[in-house]
Amino acid sequence: MIDRRMTPLAAAVFAALYPAYQANAQQQQARAASEGTRLTPVIVTATRRQENLQDVAQSVQSISTEQIEKQALRNLTDVIGALPSVNIVSSTPSRNSLVMRGVSTGSSEFYTDSQVAVYLDDQPMTSISQQVDVRLIDIERVETLNGPQGTLFGSSAQTGTIRYVTNKPDFGGYSGQSDFEIGTTKGGAESYDVSGHVNIPLADNFAIRAVGFYTFEGGYVDNVLGLSYLGDVDNSDVVEDDWNEYRVTGGRIQGRWSINPAWEASLSLIQQSSDASGAWETDPALGDNKISRFFNEYIDNDWYQASTTVKGDLGFAELSMTASYFDRDIVYEWDNMTYDQWRSSEGPGVYYALYNADYEFGTIFNNQKQNRYAYEVRLTSQGESRFQWIAGAFYEDVWDWWHYGSQIPTLTSTTEWQAAQYYACYYASQGYDIDCPLPDTNIQYSNRYDKSVRQKAVFGELSYDLTDRWSVTGGARWFEYNRRELDINQVPLGLPAFQGNDTGGSTETFGKDDDVAMKFGTQFEFNDDVMAYLLYSEGFRLGGSNSTRAASTGELPLTYKPDQLKNYEAGLKSQWFDDRLLFNASVFLMRWEDIQINDSSGDPWWVRGTFNGTEAEQKGIELNGTWYLSDNFSFEFSAFLADPEFSEDLVYPTDGTIIPAGTTMPISPRRKYWASVGYDFPEFTAGNFWTRMSYQYQSEVWDSITALTGDIDDVTPGVQRDPDLLLPSWSTGTFQFGFTSSSKKWDAALVVRNVFDETGYTYLNGSDYSQVDDPRYRYLRSLQRPRSVYLSFTYKW
Repeated sequence: MIDRRMTPLAAAVFAALYPAYQANAQQQQARAASEGTRLTPVIVTATRRQENLQDVAQSVQSISTEQIEKQALRNLTDVIGALPSVNIVSSTPSRNSLVMRGVSTGSSEFYTDSQVAVYLDDQPMTSISQQVDVRLIDIERVETLNGPQGTLFGSSAQTGTIRYVTNKPDFGGYSGQSDFEIGTTKGGAESYDVSGHVNIPLADNFAIRAVGFYTFEGGYVDNVLGLSYLGDVDNSDVVEDDWNEYRVTGGRIQGRWSINPAWEASLSLIQQSSDASGAWETDPALGDNKISRFFNEYIDNDWYQASTTVKGDLGFAELSMTASYFDRDIVYEWDNMTYDQWRSSEGPGVYYALYNADYEFGTIFNNQKQNRYAYEVRLTSQGESRFQWIAGAFYEDVWDWWHYGSQIPTLTSTTEWQAAQYYACYYASQGYDIDCPLPDTNIQYSNRYDKSVRQKAVFGELSYDLTDRWSVTGGARWFEYNRRELDINQVPLGLPAFQGNDTGGSTETFGKDDDVAMKFGTQFEFNDDVMAYLLYSEGFRLGGSNSTRAASTGELPLTYKPDQLKNYEAGLKSQWFDDRLLFNASVFLMRWEDIQINDSSGDPWWVRGTFNGTEAEQKGIELNGTWYLSDNFSFEFSAFLADPEFSEDLVYPTDGTIIPAGTTMPISPRRKYWASVGYDFPEFTAGNFWTRMSYQYQSEVWDSITALTGDIDDVTPGVQRDPDLLLPSWSTGTFQFGFTSSSKKWDAALVVRNVFDETGYTYLNGSDYSQVDDPRYRYLRSLQRPRSVYLSFTYKW
């Protein structure tokens, strides 16, 4: 990066020599890291310009390629274990909810927007309850920006941003790497992983980089023999040990073209497919990693992203233009015996009256799609001036669609179908566009949802060096959005869910709004190794509209506003003892205003929507550090301590439920710790042995916001909550012992994950079906994979 205090001539010379300088710097960093003698600079682009991580005046963590390999990190769950301020809820692979700094209303949100933004390089790929899990193959680093990032990263960066930064094609020479891993899980099946990448310069100014991977994770959950609730059907046809299997395949190809010394263009295409079969839940009535299901469950998740970036040196600034397209398809089908037989005997409703005698059951299904077009133009100042700036414009068009429902293979032979035909013909006689009789179908309930959001924004940040060591920063983002949502409910397929008014189960809403998010900060460098900062930043989510049918009851508003998170932060970044010790700390206070709450507790069922609640507050401290105690012995750690709570009473408008002030926010741990110890044995002729051990701990969390209105007191005096909805604290460790050849060309290692075989929850299902006289299917939970032992081998050329 060009130093702004350089003379114009020096800056020009530096720009011309920068590629060679960068390659040499990377070699020096790699050499220093391999020798373990001292800390090496970590360059990040969290502020949309290249900076040393220790110079960034906000809480940012970065996990590099070397750390990913050293810590045996494979996926999003592994990475988040090492990050102090992020936690994940994962019911099955591909269904990931992220929480940053403990600001959340739960992990089962589908209608509200995400609070955590996920980027692949400069392209957004955010979703709400199914965040993309990018396979960590040939990734330069993973950056996490903790706290609101509204000015530079926009909506859905309300609580923070996670960025995957890929390794780019290199003009310098041909290189590659192959990785192999095979392992087994206690009480489960074998797993294996094959991946690799290659860098090919086709000319002095053009190179491509290709990545490929295939992974198979063997199952460890047994589908055991069982009877349905009524005892009339068993699941013998799908009983299987090690039922849950997971496969991931994919690749990436990137091209990079240096058009001339001032301009560069790149093109990237990334594709990843995964399929998970079986179930990941444990039924506590059956024992750890055992379940009784009546259908071969599956979830397929396919996505790809195409992007292009053009960068140019305009002298006074760098121009960056990025365009991307993201396409994702998710299909799943799950067993629904518990709900179908429960509602047959217990569930009220206009269509259930005659259905009670049938007791048939089927599956839940979903076919879900997302398309996202995103464009950003950005100017970043260059040169020696004390005054630096970034200015940009952003446009995004996101389309989400799903067809969700339940299906019963024998639906047309049930009394419910007879009742549905009666209602179809009745409404057809009243002039509604409904077929009489209804065409045959096995779809008992159908929900079609169609949402499009178009957002445009302009943003900028300004910084000024008051002195050589003291600077101030200000930023703002103006955004405007148009949101359209169409929600169609039919019971069964073809028969609109007529209730409340004559909308026929179909509602279409439109919303438009605009606002501004702000940022202010200052930093002071005490010396070259110690810096302190103060920061105020804002994050937001877009507002929207509820259905006219729900709003007509007067219980829910027709529209809801954007909600805002205001962050007040102070931090210290420092290096000590001749760059052997790094210690960073930040303290923060965040106020969450006009909280968007998705309310599905209304009666009847279609009185559901989003309203703006009151306020919540989160305050805490983040710590992270690295210490090279000797040339061979290193220690890394991170910690998060917080106090997340609703600061005002939260009242549900549909049923008057109150969550009192002082209640802990759901999916929000008060404590999280991670530590890693590594030792490199002295090198001999053939190479050197090394060993590492990492360990993480997370305190207990409530399952969801609805869990805060249950049956036993644990947090707030006078409030009764259900202890079964409390995910207990959990921990896990990873041990490695390996050998690196003297040529640094190959490595071999023994890797033990969950070394102490601990059974931490990764997800809890709040359904209890207590009305049914059967102890099964109550508070199902997904447990982390049991102890797994792997052998890995890496070859580089």
